[in-house]
Amino acid sequence: MSSPSHNQHDPAESGFTLLEILVVTLVFGLLATALWEGISVGTHGWASQQKFYESSTELVDMETALRRVIARAEPTDNDLPPAFGGLTDRLRLISWLPENGGYKHDIEAGLGLNAQHQLILRWRPFRRARCATDDPAFHEEILARNVRAITFSYYGRKEEIHGWQESWNQPGLPFLVKLHVDFMRTDLNWPDIYIRPLMAGTES
Repeated sequence: MSSPSHNQHDPAESGFTLLEILVVTLVFGLLATALWEGISVGTHGWASQQKFYESSTELVDMETALRRVIARAEPTDNDLPPAFGGLTDRLRLISWLPENGGYKHDIEAGLGLNAQHQLILRWRPFRRARCATDDPAFHEEILARNVRAITFSYYGRKEEIHGWQESWNQPGLPFLVKLHVDFMRTDLNWPDIYIRPLMAGTES
């Protein structure tokens, strides 16, 4: 009897069949898809957090600028029109400009929205004795973008009654100014800002 040929192989020792190769390829494809989706979701989440962080930083800067200007509002000089006046959507005042770590120059300033939905601070040096032809141009600074609306409210005394008012046009300063900023982005909800003018109640 002849011995078994060495050229014959046990089926268990043979290579992968076409079906097995297809199954392995499919499994690797599913794993690669799942891994890619996980990376995509992680990247999207990181991008969203980064965008929110940048927006929050800008809003902190916005609130800081508002506090610096409104808190240092000046009361009205004798026999002059009110230095502080506001409506629900805008505010004008005399304040101080920070310079070299201090507040050295008084300014006349205005706050409100422009047509591009930007919260704008407009200011120029304030001169108590000014000729009609030497008014300097206003500077403009963007404090916030994509603002749907801004609402000012003023707490103070009017006709012997203290309360919140929609406008302010009297010699004295309000005790508090409240700002509500409504953004066009639904994921931005900044709390109302309450600012106390430091000179409020010091008018003679």
